[in-house]
Amino acid sequence: MLGVMTVRKAELRFREFDRYRGFYCGLCHAIGARCGGACRLALSFEMTFLAILQTALYESETKETMRRCALHPARKHLALSGEAIDYCADVSALISYYDLRDGWEDERRPGALAASALLKRGAQRAGEALPRQRQAVETYVASLHEVERRRDDNLDAAANLAGDLMAELCAAREDVYARDLREMGFYLGKFIALCDSYEDLERDAHAGSYNPLLTRRESPTFDEDCERMLGDMMARAALAFERLPILQDAEILRNILYSGVWVRFEAAREKRKDRP
Repeated sequence: MLGVMTVRKAELRFREFDRYRGFYCGLCHAIGARCGGACRLALSFEMTFLAILQTALYESETKETMRRCALHPARKHLALSGEAIDYCADVSALISYYDLRDGWEDERRPGALAASALLKRGAQRAGEALPRQRQAVETYVASLHEVERRRDDNLDAAANLAGDLMAELCAAREDVYARDLREMGFYLGKFIALCDSYEDLERDAHAGSYNPLLTRRESPTFDEDCERMLGDMMARAALAFERLPILQDAEILRNILYSGVWVRFEAAREKRKDRP
């Protein structure tokens, strides 16, 4: 369900985009260092957003280094490291491991089994350090499997599960900010799940896969209804975000929340318009 919370690059200043990329590259290096190089497949935009958010909220110290990697061997890039980035690296390993295990147990995909084996040690270590978050991921995977099995077309059935998961991941600590972080995470999770369903609509229809939007797609106002529904979720997420005392990197975070999250929805909607 990941890959929605990206930036809209054209609306960022150069220094802001460089810093965003520093978090992204830093998270990639942290996943590799903590879980093994092959585990960088767990890298996501959502955990990059969370790393920026947690760093800004708690004013955590970050270290800047210039590094090369396999994808960028010719030139060094800024990579940030810090406590919040390490947290998001561990969460990334948890999410990817349990998702891949579910892919093997549900569909018997050999590739999922092989990939999960690479993540197993890192995910086990992360789960021991973050038992509440591990339980949230396990609950999400098991509950989603049941929703998919009964092909529940209630939009909240799967979306609320994603919301509950993101709520627990966003609230890294049980403190004065936890309530707003959980509220923000809940609506972000719902947005991500339903945006993903909207994007995959035609593919799922063709494959006969579960998608809660399938029974609604023949409505003449389907696209407008989806946009309004997603807009309401992001408005609620943004309201909770704005209650947090965030100054550092606030423009990057607002770029994602108010603009970047719509990039994939807009692209999917344009594709739908082009179909006969």
